[in-house]
Amino acid sequence: MSKITFISLGISTDAIGIRILSALLKQKGHQTQLVFLPTVDDIRRRSTRKAYTYTPEVIGRLVELAQGSQLVGFSVMTHHATIAKSLTQALKGELAVPVIWGGIHPTSRPEECLGVADMVCQGEGETSMLQLADRLDAREDPADILGIWTKRDGQIVPSPGAGPMTHDLDSLPFPDYDFNDHHLFSDDHIEPMTPENWRRHVLRFFPPFNKGDGPAYQVLSARGCPFSCSFCGEAPLHDRLYGKRYFRKRSVANLIKELEWATASLPSISEICFCDDTFPSRSVDEIRDFCAQYKDRIHRPIYCLTSPANVTREKVDLLVDAGLTNIGMGIQAGSPRIISLYKREKVGSPEQSLAAARIFNAHRDRLLPFYDFIIENPYETREDLLETVRLLISLPRPYETRVYALSFFPGTPLYEKAAADGILGDDLYDGTFGQRTKIGYLEFIIDLNQHHLPKPLLRVLITRPLLFCFNRPRADGLFLGIRRAMKWVALKLHIGERGLS
Repeated sequence: MSKITFISLGISTDAIGIRILSALLKQKGHQTQLVFLPTVDDIRRRSTRKAYTYTPEVIGRLVELAQGSQLVGFSVMTHHATIAKSLTQALKGELAVPVIWGGIHPTSRPEECLGVADMVCQGEGETSMLQLADRLDAREDPADILGIWTKRDGQIVPSPGAGPMTHDLDSLPFPDYDFNDHHLFSDDHIEPMTPENWRRHVLRFFPPFNKGDGPAYQVLSARGCPFSCSFCGEAPLHDRLYGKRYFRKRSVANLIKELEWATASLPSISEICFCDDTFPSRSVDEIRDFCAQYKDRIHRPIYCLTSPANVTREKVDLLVDAGLTNIGMGIQAGSPRIISLYKREKVGSPEQSLAAARIFNAHRDRLLPFYDFIIENPYETREDLLETVRLLISLPRPYETRVYALSFFPGTPLYEKAAADGILGDDLYDGTFGQRTKIGYLEFIIDLNQHHLPKPLLRVLITRPLLFCFNRPRADGLFLGIRRAMKWVALKLHIGERGLS
């Protein structure tokens, strides 16, 4: 049977998609190998703007591991396209093994990615990759497999259609965590992955929100999102390939079964982290059923994500009672104009965000919310940013904020608008996910609020005299320099080296 080596880039080792593919292929008799290449430079480059690379020794070890494989697969997001290209070229220079790219970036840009890779998996990959493994094993042509783009005589052979979507999520195996033939980049070399070094890595870069002494287990209870934000990478996957959004949920029974298996297999787990775009999008009855079973059979602290539109008092009450200690919510902006640009009028208007925050605050002794904001938006004016600061002031404490630079993901409506308007830079891929390229006074205040600025101070900072002095273009360079200096010091002191920070 075929041997496939999967390579996961970035700081996270949850890699749920790759782990499910690995489990599925093993289930069908194929052999898999997982190589995780997390590097702290993936976080550092967000502020230093320095591209990261792996040493010749690490690349040599990767070549050794890939020998004997019938296929090497990379899961590629836009912000890892450059390093994926470098590693693919290194492997192809040493081995005569085909390389396939999958994930949201190749799905959006298959022709571009085939300039480097031999194949691309477009769309969901469970059916496509299983068929590809079978074809490779039988030495048959894969060109007519749905979702698989190939090349013949240097010419691109498009897939006859997107990879079939998995509608019954309960039919999929749980992620592969058996640590058999898994490898981890750690301390400048690649070593066999074990429960112990996996635990150390997760605790360092993804410490549990509830400050427990064990790692968090990341799980997906659904695929897709019921909303259509203009910046979201879901758009090219669903709207373009499948014609509409397909929001699919696992059954509560199947979800609880995975969590029982995970906590038994990895007993050090101290928190369950739901990676769904908005876990509370489930109905009240589903939430009630889940909470009852979770309290009885899992009983660990919970972190989940939500959108303001899905927050109700009844759902939050049930989840907090079941163990919800932290919740992340995308607010993104305080300006209705920018919310409209993001197509979030019905998802997260400032009024909805404030209402949701008040519901969370009713549980302030047990629940700490994390609010996400987007800055460095070229369409955002200083007045828009001022409205965001005013919203920050109105949010009830306590809360944490997380601030991100706007990323233009290929294939999204916002990317298409920015491309048409001629405002995309040449460093689009390297700059994705947070490198600060410009920052003015108000963006600096939003960033600083991550350090719990008192509300009276926030009010002073937006008084007319201070705005007159600092909220102007000629002061922007000063605040960008201060921000970069602060980040440089933090990195030197190893402060804030977290994957979700």
